[in-house]
Amino acid sequence: MKVGSFSPFQKKPVLYAMAGDDCSLHHDMDQLTARQQIDHAENQMLTAALQVALIGLGKPGDEVVLVDQFQQSEWQLLLSHYRQLFEGMGLDPVLAGGLHYVSQATYYQQVAEINSAAELLNLYMVSGSNAVLHRSDEALAVSQNVNSKLHFARNAPAAGIPVPETHIFTKIQIQQGDADAFFSGNAGGVMVKILGLAGARNVIAVTNRAECEAYIEEFDDSLEVLLQHKLDTDRYIEMTVDLTLDPAGVEINNIRKILFADGKWVGNYFGPENALSPAHRQVLLTVGEYARAQGHVQDEGTNCGIDYFIDGDDVIVTEINARWTGGLFPAEFLRQLAYDGPAIAFFDTVPVAEREKLREFQRLTLHGADNQLPFSMVPMGFSPFPLGESEQEIFICWQLVLGDFQAFVRARDEYLSSQAFPTATAIARDLSQ
Repeated sequence: MKVGSFSPFQKKPVLYAMAGDDCSLHHDMDQLTARQQIDHAENQMLTAALQVALIGLGKPGDEVVLVDQFQQSEWQLLLSHYRQLFEGMGLDPVLAGGLHYVSQATYYQQVAEINSAAELLNLYMVSGSNAVLHRSDEALAVSQNVNSKLHFARNAPAAGIPVPETHIFTKIQIQQGDADAFFSGNAGGVMVKILGLAGARNVIAVTNRAECEAYIEEFDDSLEVLLQHKLDTDRYIEMTVDLTLDPAGVEINNIRKILFADGKWVGNYFGPENALSPAHRQVLLTVGEYARAQGHVQDEGTNCGIDYFIDGDDVIVTEINARWTGGLFPAEFLRQLAYDGPAIAFFDTVPVAEREKLREFQRLTLHGADNQLPFSMVPMGFSPFPLGESEQEIFICWQLVLGDFQAFVRARDEYLSSQAFPTATAIARDLSQ
């Protein structure tokens, strides 16, 4: 079995083993700070939803490794429900017999013991925690470099990639005032970035040295901190895209707008108006060739996510994510469903007590179902890790809404409580402004 982080749409049988493993790319897991431990735990919970999505995106003959919390009776019922939803949308998902359940704590060690007929073992990304599978120092070094914000900042300009003004300081240098001129010269704000987890958990906007120092306080003095000019979001639109990299070249896929609500990232918008201009295309191809030159390439194709900002034909690239991205999953659902209209992908929460109501709501609004609604739902996944107090437990759901998002919120209000899908309310409010 060949091990790596491959692109979707593989014809060969695939064993998908994707967990929250990106923290081990740059950090010793035994040396995490208190905040990193919290972020890592949250990332693992979210990754469980990705495992469910892989059931729908995979095919008969593929296999998916899930955390064993899914085996609890109520979550097993919901998991079976999701497989029925995938089939109801016309997908041909991974068979129930192709599902494996392992402990979160020893996820990859147990994956290594699975007797699988698959030809490819597809990881979320090559990382330290899954070295027991890939067993390649070279592949790990490539992943560390291409996924490093620091490495990209140091090397992108020489490759002809437009990036924001960026400086790298150690924590002690910032404390000594070496970065004060950069803070004072960027009154609109400075982005502070450190090596760490996906999902912007290692990124914050600050306005001065004191705010920066508070954010990095828990780290030792040698920590390298990337300080970057904060782009004006009244001028620029923040976008993200997936590239498929293989020996033949670079293919651009899945262009989407990053959605914010109440100032926080909440998901992605897909729509025909996200088309690339020739100028955008050329920059993204340059980034893809840069990633290939760094060694991020597979014969089967490998994914590379790019975060970038646009203003007309102007493009500024901020990050490379040499892995499966959160936006790749909904994009692949849309591709398999042959849908090219407006769609919003987002994470949200639902009270545990409303699982049965949620199942009914999903069946009534399912994409492909015989209904006359101005929207439809593509349920993608959920996490079997309840949050909150016992009487008010909530769980994370991941979905696409196709068509009229405001109509989705109104239907939500009719079928579910006000505690269900609160993020959707914020998205709808921001869309109406």
